[in-house]
Amino acid sequence: MHQEPNPDSAACSIPCNLCGRKNVHQLSLKDRQRSYLRTVICCDCGLIWSDPRSNDDELKDFYATKYRKQYKSIYEPKPKHIHRDAVEAAKRYHFLKGVIKSEDTILDVGSGSGVFVYTLGRLGFDATGLEPDQSHSTYARKALDVPITTGFIQDIQTDVQTPGYNLITLHHVLEHFSDPFENLKIIWELLKPNGHLMLEAPNALDARQDPKNRYHMAHLYTFTPKTIETILQKAGFETVKKSVAPLNGNITLVARKLTDFSPITGEIPGSFEEIKKTLEHHTNLRHFTSSVPYRKAIVHFIKAIREQIAVFGQKNPTHLINKVIAAHIGK
Repeated sequence: MHQEPNPDSAACSIPCNLCGRKNVHQLSLKDRQRSYLRTVICCDCGLIWSDPRSNDDELKDFYATKYRKQYKSIYEPKPKHIHRDAVEAAKRYHFLKGVIKSEDTILDVGSGSGVFVYTLGRLGFDATGLEPDQSHSTYARKALDVPITTGFIQDIQTDVQTPGYNLITLHHVLEHFSDPFENLKIIWELLKPNGHLMLEAPNALDARQDPKNRYHMAHLYTFTPKTIETILQKAGFETVKKSVAPLNGNITLVARKLTDFSPITGEIPGSFEEIKKTLEHHTNLRHFTSSVPYRKAIVHFIKAIREQIAVFGQKNPTHLINKVIAAHIGK
């Protein structure tokens, strides 16, 4: 049954990308920099998004030329970023064990500096990447010599006459799509029958997040395990593996392409109430009087020290990645 119309719904300019309704509740008017950002949640399924926001052309320009600079204050990755990405690439490879096969053709969407594509290539896989940021995709091609195309997932939909990939990966990309459902349908078309999609995204229910840092102007959507699995189901996927990270709550999952599936509305009874209750309970006072932020600070400090030791004197990015592969994968 639908929720009763919410008074905030009159100001909803973007229909819910999951269930299509415009019955929203306003969650916040500030982003993590305390700048204006209106964030709403759907009362019928629990999907969270920024409303209003820039049009598609403005968003494309932002991700092509400004996002990486604004997010990390760099145009090209530093050694510490390469090392960090290599460690994450090793974790992603281990998560894919049992799914990934030696003969698979793989596309990494939002491939950044190309470290994951390089890692897969080093392990013998046929992997390519797609990255909208011009400086990072250029770096990947020149510094790592990996096949990274500059562009967006929408750019390749007309170029593929038949499904060409066994596996497509989205590592912290889904939340940046202006239309996640449509892009998931594009990915469905690009995958071979029984192909797989791996993705990772931030978790709206993460109680370890500083409440004032919860919303980011570049994160157009925020998901929970329920909303992310439901939007995948609606786009024609079946979740086969899922994990929620203990430190940051990130959702990681693998889903299989279905060729026969029933349409769903996308509504999730009780999801809005669950999320609203969790967010209202996790106040600034509760957060900073708990041990969570201080334990996280210690973990991040130790990680930063280890990272500095690992990259000391390392100027060649491929040597740095190869060391991580040898240490974490054994190849």
